[in-house]
Amino acid sequence: MTESIDPAIPLDTNESVEWSGRPRITTILPAVVIGVLLLVSGIVVSVTRETLLFLAVVPLGVAIPVWKYFALQGVQYVITDEALYVKRGVLTRSVTQANLETVQNSSFGQDITGSIFGYGSVTFEIAGGDDLSFRAIEDPRAIRALVDRAASNDDGLGGDSRRESGIPGDLSQWQQIRDEIRAIRSSLGE
Repeated sequence: MTESIDPAIPLDTNESVEWSGRPRITTILPAVVIGVLLLVSGIVVSVTRETLLFLAVVPLGVAIPVWKYFALQGVQYVITDEALYVKRGVLTRSVTQANLETVQNSSFGQDITGSIFGYGSVTFEIAGGDDLSFRAIEDPRAIRALVDRAASNDDGLGGDSRRESGIPGDLSQWQQIRDEIRAIRSSLGE
């Protein structure tokens, strides 16, 4: 899935976009339900001639879902062959960037509605910085696998087969090294 990239995202001319997306639009449904309840209660109150309450409740019932929609449309996630980007905001914009080399770990999660409707969140642990999250996106497992492949830290959980590790040696060799270090520490009295 690739869509037009917001000009606020500072892509290099040699960067190629691997994926871009936005949070799933259905995540505004709770705000729509609240807005509808406020509208209905405002109309019911207006029948009883409480116009002051009507004037306060009805605009609020419209404003809540509209605000949530524009806030959601102000978020864009981009994955390139070099970096991850999260852009937030419509009038004022904020862009967070993390180079793929700095991605240490990743995880994805889905709440119950996300499991039912096929969306979730992916969180990337960034070396020397705050975590970066893509929230309420379609197919979070595939997005995690895409970034793990690009960042070369695939742990096999993204849906692809495990690749050869860049760390020399096997588990038994590293266990022997650990045992030797423990023996040295105990002989030193630590």
